[in-house]
Amino acid sequence: MTVRGPLKGVILAAGYGTRMAALTQVVPKPLLPIVNVPTVERILQAFKGVGITDALIITGYLADAIEAYCGDGTQWGMAIHYQPQTEVSGTGSAAAMAAEYVGDQPFMLTYGDILLDAAEYQAVVDLYQQPGCEAATTLNRLKDVSTGSAVYLDGNRIREIIEKPPPGTSTSNLNNAGVFVFPPAIFDAIARTPQSIRGEYELTEAVQTMVSDGTDVRSHVIPGVQYDVGTPETYMKTNISLIGTFSNSDTHRATADNFASPNLDIEPPVAISETSEIERCRLGPNVCIADGVRIGHSVSIRNSVIMPGADIGDGASLSFAIIGRCANVSNRARLQGRAEEVVVAGDGKTAE
Repeated sequence: MTVRGPLKGVILAAGYGTRMAALTQVVPKPLLPIVNVPTVERILQAFKGVGITDALIITGYLADAIEAYCGDGTQWGMAIHYQPQTEVSGTGSAAAMAAEYVGDQPFMLTYGDILLDAAEYQAVVDLYQQPGCEAATTLNRLKDVSTGSAVYLDGNRIREIIEKPPPGTSTSNLNNAGVFVFPPAIFDAIARTPQSIRGEYELTEAVQTMVSDGTDVRSHVIPGVQYDVGTPETYMKTNISLIGTFSNSDTHRATADNFASPNLDIEPPVAISETSEIERCRLGPNVCIADGVRIGHSVSIRNSVIMPGADIGDGASLSFAIIGRCANVSNRARLQGRAEEVVVAGDGKTAE
């Protein structure tokens, strides 16, 4: 195996996050926490895990918030750069903003609102290192690919990609999972790819241009799931799925040391910030409590995400709820959602 590299990293983080608007008034979607750590930091950790220490973040909506949080990356042993995207016109045009930064080096690219298990980032790098492979992608299996892209393979080599096929027309259940390793040639393919019927320049259609050129583009089908923060329901599912992975001894130690009480009932897994204030209550399972949260007496919280600065009043009961930054839940409020329909209290709002 001939090792190429080193890889650079690119994160597309310019979008508005319309479907998460109630929770993105203060921070953009890439700063929404996954088990109390911003999504973009989780992605950068994944990059670091495959040896990427130099990354570019394509910013747009609330760009200053991303730059303020990530800084120059030295806190993570990385060098982080920024490129603003002034006109949001698709993932292809966003990716094209990285051309000058990438230069003549291969790079890993991912969307700023998705996460894969750590092993999948290494798997796609290993695939790219195989003899003859010129670009590599990740795929996941979906029951309905009509909202994504249907991908057809010959072995592990891409034969065709159809972006957002009409429902019921695809014979493939393979979908773009959002992590790629590209050569700089992708930028020429983007430049030669026309706008989609939605009026956007799609990155997957640029990959199809490479395939049509005869480029050997291979795919790794992830055995697990793609985690994303695109809707309140998928965001909740992501946190519930990963809380067991990211909860560690520090979380449990914080629980024991800072919140010890004969009236505090905790059912793991939970992730609790050390700066939160918690009275006697019942927490868990699957509860994330961020920095500066106050939780009153006799509160019950299950399957919920509480964002920084939120205040949960005495006697409140929450299930499948997302409480935004600095939001307030009134005393004895009952916010009872379901996995299929999550209750959201937006940033700075009051839920009664």
